[in-house]
Amino acid sequence: MILTLSLGLLVLVHCGWSVSLPAQVPLTRPLLLEPSCNDSRVLSVAGLALEKINEDRKEGYVFRLNRVADVLEHHQEDLGSVYYLTLDVLETNCHVLSKKHWKDCKMVLPHYSVYGRCKAIFYVNLPRRILYLAAYNCTVRPVSTEDMVRLCPICPVLIPTNSSDPGILQTVSESLEKINEESAVGKKFYLFQVTRVFTQWIMGPSLLVEFLVTESPCTKSLPEQCLPPPADAQPVGICMGSVSRKVFLKHVSGTCEFFQSQPTSAPESHSPEHQVPQNLASSMDAAPLEGLKGSVQFLPDPSVGKIEDEQEKKPLLTFPAHVKLTTEPLGEVLHLPSHFLLEKEELPIVLPFPEKFIKNECPGPAEYPNSLILPP
Repeated sequence: MILTLSLGLLVLVHCGWSVSLPAQVPLTRPLLLEPSCNDSRVLSVAGLALEKINEDRKEGYVFRLNRVADVLEHHQEDLGSVYYLTLDVLETNCHVLSKKHWKDCKMVLPHYSVYGRCKAIFYVNLPRRILYLAAYNCTVRPVSTEDMVRLCPICPVLIPTNSSDPGILQTVSESLEKINEESAVGKKFYLFQVTRVFTQWIMGPSLLVEFLVTESPCTKSLPEQCLPPPADAQPVGICMGSVSRKVFLKHVSGTCEFFQSQPTSAPESHSPEHQVPQNLASSMDAAPLEGLKGSVQFLPDPSVGKIEDEQEKKPLLTFPAHVKLTTEPLGEVLHLPSHFLLEKEELPIVLPFPEKFIKNECPGPAEYPNSLILPP
């Protein structure tokens, strides 16, 4: 699933941004259009690009679009447009392996949010029904623990999953034991990877851990016959476990959400805005996109080892997201996967990702305007 109903609006208004540019590599740097970051067509393209970014990722949580920070468009006559997007994103409560659309995923509360910025090169050719993510790079980091403790001392605090706290694996072990006791006969779940850890003090210390699990068939009545999963076992779901202590009492909880066996959900399970229009179904059912070039960098808590500005005494936060698909100043041909069946003269030109510059129409309005979760 890669389209929303907003694509219909994208088709209607796209022709209003036409300029004539040659199909071959130009002799001078081509003109780039500067649409508003709040333009409905730009928002549609940004949403599609983020959807493809989430589909490409194999680790972490689904990103949600908070705002379009910058956009430039290279329109190429009959070849469509190449967009250079800078997107401010927020981590959600959905793991990328769930294959959920980012609009169906909720942002986690600000006190343990992860936020950041993605840059993406996205090619749109509506007559040929091509929506192609050529390259992307994202940089994200958690909200400053120092700021959140000051604002909300009793709120949960996100801590690194590689923390040396022995309570993390102990929490996983105890919650998994509870989950397996309550699971159906014939399977047993095992830890695959810890994905999030929160700590909180509520009448005593409390740990909450999110983790991926694999499964192995077994006979519940004969636990000694439950064999560990094979080395190449893939995660089947994500679980949340917690252990809290109050004086001499201990409470253990564990719940899981299991991934669907198919990469996409049944049509009836999606809201109408996420349906793929029937006239585009053939192109959307094509082979998966080849050669996606993308990565995500996770920066540490800015409260840890921070560098302070001498005047403002605040952490200097940066989100260095770089996309280097080409270094040719005048650009080069963007080679698309073979299943698009394009001739050489039908291929668009891609330019080096433009340097940041200020324009009145950007950045656009944020869905969540809290300054704690907006990159500078």
